[in-house]
Amino acid sequence: MSEHETGGPQADDAALSRALRERLGRYPASARTRAAVRRAIEPSPAPRWGAGWLVPTMTALATAMLMVGWLAGTLPTSIAGDSLRDLSRAVITEHARTLAWTQTRPDVIPAALPRAMDESGVTLNWVFAGDNELQLVNAHPTYVESHRGISLAYQDAQGHAVTYVIFPGAATVSLPEAERVKIATWRPVIRKENGFSLIMWKQQGLFCVLVADLVSDDDLARLKQHFVKVRSATDLSYSRQ
Repeated sequence: MSEHETGGPQADDAALSRALRERLGRYPASARTRAAVRRAIEPSPAPRWGAGWLVPTMTALATAMLMVGWLAGTLPTSIAGDSLRDLSRAVITEHARTLAWTQTRPDVIPAALPRAMDESGVTLNWVFAGDNELQLVNAHPTYVESHRGISLAYQDAQGHAVTYVIFPGAATVSLPEAERVKIATWRPVIRKENGFSLIMWKQQGLFCVLVADLVSDDDLARLKQHFVKVRSATDLSYSRQ
């Protein structure tokens, strides 16, 4: 989101924190989170999530939402000379917004995904819909650093929210070679900011980020597995409207 559109980073952070406090209680996780994508994919068999899995999932998600609400109000306002860190901060803010305002309902994807693609200009010819470990639960258009894009909301089997953000502007930001990490056949950049891990890469002229509160060694290993799934299954393009 552009700082010029919000009246500055401090006002933006304060408004976001206030919105999170007011709205977090309105969108609890639903009893089941599964997804079916209507366009151009074959959906994976829906996993059976029993009550024993659901209770810790809802508890973990609620805790993550409260943490994001607090962290959103404490993010640094500016990091001079580091455009990638500024972009990371903007993506974390988008992740916080997704946590606060996204409803995890099984019936939203068929309508939400085509609408999000139409409004963002990002076309997902193929996309990862989910398996027993990670499920697509919502999609919506977004703005990141004044660039219109799309956010895909996922939830993993441990109840962690994972946001996949895609937007144009890849040519304006460099990915430092020193921070690249080999994951399968790709070499994305991994960063940790304010209690979140971000995996960043470029694809088809677009900037892509996977963000979650998975920062320990074991959790980061799981986020890398999520990256392989979404990176392998996503075929995308962008059209200016």
